[in-house]
Amino acid sequence: MGAGRAVRTVVLTVVLALSSLALCASAWSGDSSPSPLPLADAELSSPAVVVSSAGRLELFWVSDGRLRHRVREPGGGWSREVDLGGDLRSQPAVVASAGRVDVFARAEDHTLSWRSRTAEGWGGWESLGGRSTSAPAAVSWGEGRLDVFVRGGDNALRVRTFADDTWSEWRRLGGTVTSSPAVASWGPGRLDLVARGVDGRLLHRGYQLDSGWSPWRRPGVRLSAQPALAASGEGRLEMLAPVGGGRLEARSYRPGAGWGAARQVGDAVFTSAPAMSAGPGPLVAAVRRADEVHLATRTASGWSSWSAVDPLAPFRGLGAWVDVYDYGLDPAETVAAMKARGVRTLFVSSARFDTPGDFHDEAALGEWLDGAHRAGMAVVGWYPPTYGDMARDVRRTLAVARYVSPGGQRFDAVGLDIERFGATGEVDRDTFHARVVPHLRRVRARTDAVIAAIVPSPFNTEPGNNWEGFPWAGVGAHSDVAVPMALWTFRRHPDDSPWGPTQVRAWVADQVARTQALTGLPVHVEGGVDDPGREYTPPTPDRVRAFVEAAHEAGAIGGSHYDYATTEEALWPTLGGLNR
Repeated sequence: MGAGRAVRTVVLTVVLALSSLALCASAWSGDSSPSPLPLADAELSSPAVVVSSAGRLELFWVSDGRLRHRVREPGGGWSREVDLGGDLRSQPAVVASAGRVDVFARAEDHTLSWRSRTAEGWGGWESLGGRSTSAPAAVSWGEGRLDVFVRGGDNALRVRTFADDTWSEWRRLGGTVTSSPAVASWGPGRLDLVARGVDGRLLHRGYQLDSGWSPWRRPGVRLSAQPALAASGEGRLEMLAPVGGGRLEARSYRPGAGWGAARQVGDAVFTSAPAMSAGPGPLVAAVRRADEVHLATRTASGWSSWSAVDPLAPFRGLGAWVDVYDYGLDPAETVAAMKARGVRTLFVSSARFDTPGDFHDEAALGEWLDGAHRAGMAVVGWYPPTYGDMARDVRRTLAVARYVSPGGQRFDAVGLDIERFGATGEVDRDTFHARVVPHLRRVRARTDAVIAAIVPSPFNTEPGNNWEGFPWAGVGAHSDVAVPMALWTFRRHPDDSPWGPTQVRAWVADQVARTQALTGLPVHVEGGVDDPGREYTPPTPDRVRAFVEAAHEAGAIGGSHYDYATTEEALWPTLGGLNR
């Protein structure tokens, strides 16, 4: 094992040697009949979840044979999906300990694959060999210590241990199981291992450093697939058990008392086996429901309700915009008024191109962010690059992605307002267009934040119009959601008369559909602007209703009206229709 892959250990070598002997029953000398028993289909799409450090929640799953990853930092939203590669054929198992994260999964050739992240970043995939017929389970009971378990071809469980910077050989633990295993540790030198037996009932085996493995116990708990297991405190375990029909039951365990009574967890129907975090803080469970991963948290009063992992949540429903010229508004009063009007997301500007620093007013920005999060609203921080200084624009975009407020809050997503070249005169249109995609590419390489491309309407990029030559394909390749400026208030009939609701609805629906086609991205559509004396089609409730109907008709996931300070009170009830 190279130095770059080393895991620092504080366990005495003699103790590790005794521990490895206690874990081992016999060497893996090859599997023979019987052939592997089938696993439940529900296991194939199960996610893995871990709290890696200071409340940092990490989610892993396998799709198309490759490991996928999302992160939710404390006080922020979910990151975009990151592809971590691999050639995998099982759900992953993940362990967080001592400033590192280790992920395991079965490879296409039935060997075990392993990848780790340290302070230097992710290492490459490595093979741990063996022949597994299940997904792995993994745990750490001390710094520098890993134990990973799989089912072999003879349906018995096997273990391999990492200690003193070295992997042991595979060792056989016995049992005959019909699910992937689950494992947990509630203290140094303690392991608990569970799986489903051939009779569909729970098998449970414990390990103590000073006494080795206990015999297999059969508590009588029925399972329909792999359970999830995690330590909820010293001497205490929590198990989530699939019991058929897509239902989950929770049970607690204490040494000497055994497994407690079953408690149903929620009333949703799930399509995967569950997973639970093994990190610090409250337990977090993950399970799949159709195409979505749902999470729940165990508190002192029991399990919370399930909520979907949705990185696009900040762009669903009604949004409201605040730019640097609106910083004079009182954040607390304004956020409260937004909330009362049905606003779900605050889009707040961080700076302008001519701002002396990376933020126009960092203290005010923190107040907007903290206040909106306290009110239960998402917050998108947006910046308008103008490309006279690419290094400045990249730096200021990343400043939004990395910002942490005095209240410990982060932005749920980052918006790039890339439709403003004519407002500053820093560069001409062709130069602006040529720098859009390199900017997005540089930002994506240095942050996993969800990125919203705030773009001109497709109409304005047609030949002969102001934004002709806009790089739609590149924007779609390096962004996660598009926010077109479908400003219907600046449209009019050839005779200069204002549009009616019919024209507003048709034009907005067309702009949404074309943005989706040009970028391949979901769309949050920004509509009219209250700008008396400049708009050709003034915003009225009937026209705003047409805008809302067009957004739904064309499949936009949300919408908004620019900006909050100038939006008339009479329009908010109609804009609330975007929350359907």
